[in-house]
Amino acid sequence: MVNKSLNVLVTGAGGGMCKGINARLAAQGHHVICVDLDLERSQAAAQEVISNGGTATAFAADVTDESAISALRQEIERTIGQVQVLVNAAGILDRKYLADSDGDSFRRAIDINLVGPFLLIKEFAGPMTANGWGRIVNIASIAGTTGYPYPSYAASKAGLANLTRSLLEDFWGTGITVNNICPGVVDTPMVIDEVRAQVRRRVPTQNIIQPEEIGAMVNFLISDDARNINGTDMLIDGGATKLFSLFNNHEG
Repeated sequence: MVNKSLNVLVTGAGGGMCKGINARLAAQGHHVICVDLDLERSQAAAQEVISNGGTATAFAADVTDESAISALRQEIERTIGQVQVLVNAAGILDRKYLADSDGDSFRRAIDINLVGPFLLIKEFAGPMTANGWGRIVNIASIAGTTGYPYPSYAASKAGLANLTRSLLEDFWGTGITVNNICPGVVDTPMVIDEVRAQVRRRVPTQNIIQPEEIGAMVNFLISDDARNINGTDMLIDGGATKLFSLFNNHEG
């Protein structure tokens, strides 16, 4: 399967980062399967792809619900066909420091950012294995490497990155590769003004990452050019990973 049109499932498809992912996938000729918790968001994302000349279909599903994911796979296979590529982009940023956190909010972040990708991979990897080819791209974060003042987010993204590496044995010889994309600050509505203001001071390139850049990396990882890239963290951070902390309350 070399650089052909693929059925690509994108979770969290109605989010700001996914607009860039969806657009880049569609421009490459892939069919974008837009999945979001809210059907209207999924439909809006799919319609945007279609309006720009691409092909897309919308579905709604709760990525933390195992039975809902199973039903989603069956419906996609019935109406479209098998999913060859899974992009786990659904996620939340719970802006709570340790003192403000509680078990419920922490578990919610873990459920959406980590358990959801696990369940989706488990559900969709079977058909990929049977087909002898598949690509899984997990949208992690540099926060999973450097840490972050919001512990639920950092822990969930670190877990997602390590889940990816831990799947190499399971996918040995199956034709499936699985990789992480670890962005820094991406230009989406989720990014607050305080973070935007610090990018010029704390990011060596002084750039906020555009969603289309994440989409370009997704396109690369699912192409035949990347067939030997596996279990890797692909950083898109302007060189920030080892040089900055977005919130440093102890800075002089």
